[in-house]
Amino acid sequence: MKLTFSILLFIVAIATVHAQDKIYKKDKTIIDCKITEIGINEIKYKIPDKELDDSPVIAIAVTDVVRVLLSSGREIEFKDPLTDPISYVDDRKQALKFHFLSPLAEHLGFSYEKSIRPGRSFETGLGIIGAGFNSDSYVKSSGAYISSGYKFMKTPDFYAQRMKYAHILKGSYVKPQVLLSIYHNEMKDVGYPQQNIEQDIVAGALIINLGKQIIYDNFFLIDYSVGLGYGFSNQKERRGFNDYDRFRVYHYGFIVGERNSPIAATAKLKIGILIK
Repeated sequence: MKLTFSILLFIVAIATVHAQDKIYKKDKTIIDCKITEIGINEIKYKIPDKELDDSPVIAIAVTDVVRVLLSSGREIEFKDPLTDPISYVDDRKQALKFHFLSPLAEHLGFSYEKSIRPGRSFETGLGIIGAGFNSDSYVKSSGAYISSGYKFMKTPDFYAQRMKYAHILKGSYVKPQVLLSIYHNEMKDVGYPQQNIEQDIVAGALIINLGKQIIYDNFFLIDYSVGLGYGFSNQKERRGFNDYDRFRVYHYGFIVGERNSPIAATAKLKIGILIK
């Protein structure tokens, strides 16, 4: 019994002596070594003595490493600060926005944005048609439009160690967006005899927006963008003088051409506040 116990102790001692740390690199290679130091920017290690006597200290960049497994069994993972949610723990990740110029175009526009993860966010919008200032006494509308978009933030052209976004919602972006506008329109015919023309209008668009969002003090924001894409509406084509007057290109969230030229476009200036 004593002999068996001694053998077990001997085996454990040998295993402890030859226990090694492991470094798992992003290129799928594994380094068996003895780690001497783990810093913010680099990991230092030595090659085991059985392979090289008096091994020099070798350094490897943390950005090249996925994780390390210590001989004790403890595992340490390394994440890119640019995409690591922990890097943005203090950033407010939701925003409420007002379309600043919308009251001048007979509607009120609002948006809500939420960060999904670093570099990605979702934004939805609502417009109340008929509110705001009516600059055209010949046209009156009432209804609403909705929009939904997925925002991709621009990543740096070159990376540096410990790089991250200045704010999780800040920076240049590309945003594919879907818009749908439904409203009732009344128009006074300029012809003779004068009469009112009423239409129930449905219009939609798929637009790619390019924009930039600026964050101030983790509280206030300015978001401006322009977009171009394809759209549709139930408007008649321009054939005669009266049909020309009846045709509308502006649908409050965007503009769109007639059937033979279904190009849609939009431009936005938004201001807002950040919330948790």
